[in-house]
Amino acid sequence: MSGMATSTTPQIHKDFPFQTMWDDAVRAAKISGKPALAFDLDLIDSNSIHIAQEVIGNRKFQAFLREHFEPALNDFAIDPPFTVGLDSLRNLGLRLSGLERTFKIGLRPTIIMIGPDSTEMDRIVLPQKLTVPQLEARLMDIMHDRNTLHSAIIAFWRDTTSLTKRQHLIDMFEERSKYDSVLYHLGSLSRNIRYPNEARKAWARYVDLRMRMEGNVIPLDSLIASLGHSRSDSVLHYALLQDKLAFYQRAKKADSVSAMFERIIAFTGVRDPDLLNDYAWNLANETKDWDHALALVNEAIGKNGREPNYYDTRALVSAQLNRFDEAVRDAQTALGYASGNDVAYFKDRVEYFKGLRSRSQAALQSPSNQPKQK
Repeated sequence: MSGMATSTTPQIHKDFPFQTMWDDAVRAAKISGKPALAFDLDLIDSNSIHIAQEVIGNRKFQAFLREHFEPALNDFAIDPPFTVGLDSLRNLGLRLSGLERTFKIGLRPTIIMIGPDSTEMDRIVLPQKLTVPQLEARLMDIMHDRNTLHSAIIAFWRDTTSLTKRQHLIDMFEERSKYDSVLYHLGSLSRNIRYPNEARKAWARYVDLRMRMEGNVIPLDSLIASLGHSRSDSVLHYALLQDKLAFYQRAKKADSVSAMFERIIAFTGVRDPDLLNDYAWNLANETKDWDHALALVNEAIGKNGREPNYYDTRALVSAQLNRFDEAVRDAQTALGYASGNDVAYFKDRVEYFKGLRSRSQAALQSPSNQPKQK
């Protein structure tokens, strides 16, 4: 999510039919009996800008809103006017963050409908995918409790044996950031022996969610430990190792990343050149283990001597080792093997490594680096 900013915000606020904050709209709903409808936007984001200009800016839609709702607009991309006092600024910040904190909104833009009793009726995630008529129809469905989270819950508890209804409910919970409910139902489905394939998928989805949301890899390791040696289990095993590798890469945990590369190589029993190159690239960028990186990329080149990405990796490693002539030479080799849209990238890489070499040479010739005469 983006924080507050002003420099690139479109000047469209003056045209909005309402500027009410979400909590003010809820208070108005208690009086009028109409639901509050809050547009949670970030107007430095193209999707939010689309909602503001093409949806809220639609005159017919404005009339529809006024007839059925107490509308509100929360824009996280603008600072309040400079005339607003500091106390008001602090309160405004609480009100802005309060909407997402109160209703656990994890994605902008979102449109959320709040009843006169201050409870959520439902929300529309990714509203930019809907046309104005589709959006009006969806809002009326929510008003009449059709295809809402509430109606899905009722339908599920009428028939808890229905796999389709449970999966639909899980998807709706996940859309609405109901994390604990998603985990509960995925956990229940993963233990359903009547549907072993769906149970396995649910378990995989469960462990992925625990890892992404909590940073907890223990459930994933438990799933891996339970796998056998069938083709389907091996495919899943490999996919889970890749997921764990990607998780550690995003977290910038260099030692864990290296351990995962070694684990994948051991699992496959194959020293795949692409994997070796990725491993070397990671070492070159995230560690100082450049000698190991050089050995890995040399092995990859030995297996496929015409892949430009491998030479690009070796150029990076050589540059880290201050071997700039070798870096430029490898960058030129990579360019020689490049084709199509990749050519422009590798041309830029040649110039980049030439620039590094020039700056290194200039630094060596600087008077401050010359030996002092006695």
